[in-house]
Amino acid sequence: MRRVFWVAWVAAALVLGMGCERPSSQRAKSAFLVRPETIDFGASALGRTKSFKLKLTNGGRAAYRVEGALSSIPNVSVPPFEAFTLGAGAEREIEVHFKPDVEGTVQGSLELITDADSRGEVPVSGRGVKAFLEVPETELDFGNVSMGFVEMRQVTVRNTSDVDTPLGVSVQGADADQFTAERGEPEMLAPGEQRVLSVAFAPRRLGSATADLRVVVCDGCEPAVVPLKGTGVASKLEVTPLRLDFGRVALGASAEQSITVRNQGTEPLRWSGVELQANPGGVYRVVSEPVLSGGMLAPSASVEIRVAFTPVVLGRAGEGRVEVGVREQGSTAPGPKVSLTGEGGTSCVAVLPRKVDFGVVAEGMTATRSVEVINRCRDSVLVNNLRLDTAQGGYFTLAQAPASVTVPSGQSAFVGVTFSPRVGSAGVSEGQLAVTVRAGSMTSTEAVSLKGEGRAFKPCQYALPTQLRFGKVPVGAEVSLGVSLRNTGTEACYLASMQLVAGSDPSFVATAVPNGVLLPNQKATLVVRFKPEAEGAFEGLAEAWVNHPSLGHPLVTLVGEGVKGCFAVQPTTVDFGITKLSCGPRSRELVAINECIGPVKVAGMELEQTGSEFGVTPANSFPATIAPGARVKLTARYTPIDDGDDAAAVRFRLEDGGEYTAGLVGRGVTKAEQTDRFFQESKAKVDVLFVVDNSGSMMEEQQSLGQNFAAFLSAASAAAVDYRIGVTTTGLDSSPGGWSECPGGAQGGENGRLFPVDGSRARIITPDTPDAAGVFAANTQVGVCHWNEQGLDAAHRALSDPLLYNQDDSRTPLPNDGNGGFLREEAKLAIIFLSDEEDFSSQPVSFYETYFLALKGNDKSKLSINAIVGPMDLATCPTSSSSGSRYIQLANATGGVVESICTPNWASSLEKLSNSAFGPNRNFPLSENPADSTRIIVEVDGVQVTSGWHYDARTNTIIFDRDAAPAPGSLVEVTYPLGCN
Repeated sequence: MRRVFWVAWVAAALVLGMGCERPSSQRAKSAFLVRPETIDFGASALGRTKSFKLKLTNGGRAAYRVEGALSSIPNVSVPPFEAFTLGAGAEREIEVHFKPDVEGTVQGSLELITDADSRGEVPVSGRGVKAFLEVPETELDFGNVSMGFVEMRQVTVRNTSDVDTPLGVSVQGADADQFTAERGEPEMLAPGEQRVLSVAFAPRRLGSATADLRVVVCDGCEPAVVPLKGTGVASKLEVTPLRLDFGRVALGASAEQSITVRNQGTEPLRWSGVELQANPGGVYRVVSEPVLSGGMLAPSASVEIRVAFTPVVLGRAGEGRVEVGVREQGSTAPGPKVSLTGEGGTSCVAVLPRKVDFGVVAEGMTATRSVEVINRCRDSVLVNNLRLDTAQGGYFTLAQAPASVTVPSGQSAFVGVTFSPRVGSAGVSEGQLAVTVRAGSMTSTEAVSLKGEGRAFKPCQYALPTQLRFGKVPVGAEVSLGVSLRNTGTEACYLASMQLVAGSDPSFVATAVPNGVLLPNQKATLVVRFKPEAEGAFEGLAEAWVNHPSLGHPLVTLVGEGVKGCFAVQPTTVDFGITKLSCGPRSRELVAINECIGPVKVAGMELEQTGSEFGVTPANSFPATIAPGARVKLTARYTPIDDGDDAAAVRFRLEDGGEYTAGLVGRGVTKAEQTDRFFQESKAKVDVLFVVDNSGSMMEEQQSLGQNFAAFLSAASAAAVDYRIGVTTTGLDSSPGGWSECPGGAQGGENGRLFPVDGSRARIITPDTPDAAGVFAANTQVGVCHWNEQGLDAAHRALSDPLLYNQDDSRTPLPNDGNGGFLREEAKLAIIFLSDEEDFSSQPVSFYETYFLALKGNDKSKLSINAIVGPMDLATCPTSSSSGSRYIQLANATGGVVESICTPNWASSLEKLSNSAFGPNRNFPLSENPADSTRIIVEVDGVQVTSGWHYDARTNTIIFDRDAAPAPGSLVEVTYPLGCN
């Protein structure tokens, strides 16, 4: 996200009458020059600021003015400066800062806002590096080493910090006595110093040996662990692999892998066969082993052993072991041993859906549907054979060449299938798609049944707009609008598809509308999402295919503009979700907000839609003048009248001609059943926002929170979660005084900014933050200077424009006090409120619920709102001045955890919050309300689960017991009769 530094623009904007727009001035005949021409910060330590002097020169004859600077790179900033004028030949230096918070190289540009003829762009690069030791090796394999010999390997240790760092090395593990490591002298590594450590393997026993080389990388950090392994053999003998991992294998199926034994010596070795020494559950077996002439393995000869794994129960099988009977002549020592492991379950590859029905397709046209191959295995799989068979009727063909496709772990591949009716042969067509997948040594074939029907249609008569306007959309925000094709004729109309055209700006995203038949006056809607990542104009193109000899390919242009202004509509998209036709209307709220320094005049509001499903009240709210900081609340209603997607645009027309749009979307259904599908993530990312009360009664609670941070991180550490943690306060305005001073640079008025706003410590805590617990403890000491608790507003402002998408809050003089870089689109969001008072924010609780859900694409499984607040029964918490009923209402609505602010055991309470935020997902919020909860069916990886879970009607969520949570990579499907919300 591009970071914006607003410098000296407010006064210029008022003078020029530009409102929220960028100022402009008369272009001068001048020459903008910079020295040097590029900025390279080089290596910079994480969390530390590196400065660079940039010299600006006027190489022309006319003066030009420098208004400010814009940076396209996170963590590169220019301290605020007064606008200045450079005369002919004049020079001026400005300072540029780089403060990386993640490792790696960053590149971009710094734009100087001037009225010079020459473009004021300067390329910028830099590299963030960790400030501790680095160990690049991930494993040392010594291979086969003869008894009495020593094999050496090397490990490189590099000090990437700018201070002397001690080097601590140890070898641990069951076979640590067979490995040694020399760290060398001295014991300290100088800044930038690199040292090569010698590691030796001297086998004392026959067979495989394993241990861990542990290198202390920084004080308090987990050590870097380099696994060590080798095999002691009687002679030069290669046995590979030393460990067979069969991965996940479906119950009743078998997977095979091979072991290769090679004599690399000059003398023959005695061969006595293979023996299964450990076989828990009888799930392993030797499929084949060689019979050697004379019982000898000749020099340079090799043999192959095949071992199979056939699981009989779900879960990880016990570890097996096979001994290879190969040894020197005359020796009675044991042979090398290979360990065996595997897991029973359903196949880790899913092919969905199992049935594809193309419905009715017009003769002379086609329809294409996709089959998804989902890889939930730990390794990549290969889709290596696609076969189509037509049983009767029309033609089923592949939409792409049947080439082998590798599907990485956790990703999907799509197989397109096209149905073409046979002309003059109406009726049902049937076929089958066979998908063969190879996962490791196991090959499986999944069958997908295909069905379609051909029919003759008259030319389609339809209405379709030629343009879809998104208007001005804040950078980083998303607006969803729909383009609808309506059948205006008296005959049925065949729609082959509606979709975005390849080459549209990537800021436009849409899920294609599949083929279908539109009855007279019926419509089909393509919902398009527009999310600009930068300022400027964006364009795209949508297309449809209908049965018409000359007008069968209508096109719709898409236009939108990304802006950074101070007028906003939130949420930018109101998604009503699925609504059963018989359930009546749904209502949602949206708000027009003026965050400008002056009033904003809204000349009018219009509701545009194809149909009459949506309504907005009060309709006479505009024209109106919205004062600075004021809001106008509206209510949107959705009443579907038929099946399918519906969309509308609420357009706010400003007096200066600007147009801002909010999208309304929903889907009407008559169906009686709903199936929700969830994938249990294997590598979770979680963003956690703590909102801490900074009123006068919160000193002890703040200390308890910081002191028990380790308990909060318990689940994150156990699951190796990639987290980002930030703290803000319930204070919006600076304290008027009377209590005490608040630290952090904002006098208690963080107004949603992450604490401390002065950047005196890391404001976003990650797994790589040195002394994360200490930093968090300090960040929770937000002070006790305030009196007006507005926690919900604080969270809303922390996670909305302009803070969310910018490294700097342009409304304040403090540098780098924005929240840019905290929220990740793909991560789960957890919000935790800590207060002993009621919330006094400006909006109803439903507004915040709608907004926070919209941030996560209305995916309830990616939102967790929790509260440690005053309980409803204050008799159990005498130190709390009031109940935190609004916090509790929001937490309950999202299935979060609620704890009392008077908790006697902070560690236990924070551990519950940790499990809610970081633990394996146990909560699966349903998209709709079940009509009958007793008819809910839960399946995990295709197997129905009848125990270990329950339905919580209060939150409309399926909740698994802690020890029954679906394993990472699992597919969870919940089917239920559809009710009303």
